[in-house]
Amino acid sequence: MEEKKKKKFNLFDMFNSQRVGRGVEKGEIKDPNFKNFFKYFGRSFTKLLNVNLMFTFFCLPLFFALFAIAGYFDKSVIDVSSPYASVINGMVLSGEVNPLTMSLYGVYGIKDGMTSQVSVMSLIFYGISLLTVLTWGYANCGMAYTLRNLIKGEPVFVWSDYFRTAKKNLGQGMLVGVLDAFIIGLLYYNMRFYSMNSANTVFYFMYIATIFFIVIYAVMRTYLYPMLVTFRLKTFKLFKNAFIFTFAGIKRNILALVGIALVIALNVFLFFVFMPLGAILPFVLTFSVCGYIGTYAAYPKIKEVMIDPYYDEYGNPQEETEEKTV
Repeated sequence: MEEKKKKKFNLFDMFNSQRVGRGVEKGEIKDPNFKNFFKYFGRSFTKLLNVNLMFTFFCLPLFFALFAIAGYFDKSVIDVSSPYASVINGMVLSGEVNPLTMSLYGVYGIKDGMTSQVSVMSLIFYGISLLTVLTWGYANCGMAYTLRNLIKGEPVFVWSDYFRTAKKNLGQGMLVGVLDAFIIGLLYYNMRFYSMNSANTVFYFMYIATIFFIVIYAVMRTYLYPMLVTFRLKTFKLFKNAFIFTFAGIKRNILALVGIALVIALNVFLFFVFMPLGAILPFVLTFSVCGYIGTYAAYPKIKEVMIDPYYDEYGNPQEETEEKTV
């Protein structure tokens, strides 16, 4: 009998779609409820690392924004408390040193510290980071497809699944991604604007309303992309159904929101306790874990409402159609 050779570890082998693995037994995944969540999560943990890595790869332009935010290319200038400071400083430097100018200098020339002046290179990097808008939809489609298959108990090959899903949803994936990024940006801008003007009663209520819409849309997103990669629906219908599911599956949605909030809070806590670990986690695990929690809550409800009632005569669900309608 020929001796079996021990297979050497290969970093790139985890992306190989032809790799032979354990596979998934028929009927292995059952009852995706809260009780079974941690069992399925532990079984999918290594795949989640790969999913997070691919999501980060599709959002690669964002790294340019991180460099720009870090301020490596910016110049530091003195920040002062008064617009008259430059005039007083100029008088003092030109030799106008007398009790009056020194008194004014003591009042208006006080330096608050240093502030950064955004450089041209930083602006270029911010511009490059905006390209993420074009890949945002594909990043989320690939994540939704792989996480959905993990929930269903189907074999997952992250690298090939991601690119195949992006190719299959080429038009609608980009459109939904651009709309999604626009809505996220708009909600973030509104939250910042109303929070800075919350002393005004009207703006305070608008701030509370914005927080409410952020929560609603956060839940909608857990349904939006799984439906996009599963059904042939028009874009408006995707958003409409996602909004309906937000309230139809409210029990599962609340648990998912709590779980996602705990993951984010843990990441923030680690960032302040041990910054390197907290800064690296989003690129390694945080995004995929949050996505897994959301998909674990959302997909069973989608299956219950949109798939189970429409089996064909052989008992196969009518999903995964080849054509997509934008």
